[in-house]
Amino acid sequence: MKLADIILEGRDFKEYNTLADQLSNEFGNPEVTFSLGEYADGREDNDPLKGKGFGKMTFRSSDEILPEEWNKALQFLKTKDYEITDESNYYEVDPGERTIYPTIKFQFNVDETN
Repeated sequence: MKLADIILEGRDFKEYNTLADQLSNEFGNPEVTFSLGEYADGREDNDPLKGKGFGKMTFRSSDEILPEEWNKALQFLKTKDYEITDESNYYEVDPGERTIYPTIKFQFNVDETN
């Protein structure tokens, strides 16, 4: 099962619209997308993902992002107290198969977001 498929349906993160608006204002680029989700409930108390949410910021650009903009995006997420789990300022196209866009993945505490 893909990580993106573990989204808790029907959950409305209060900050989602605010963060989407901030991203739009901060980066001024409609090609920057932002998504949030939550890991499935029912996890053991010692599971590091218990009570955690996840997100992804994707730049639908046909090239790598300029270092200044990339660092600005990383700093933006860090100021929200999001833990960066993966980042890839990389663009690649396999014609007819896939396109890989620059992406930043992160985690956060759900209780602090809602």
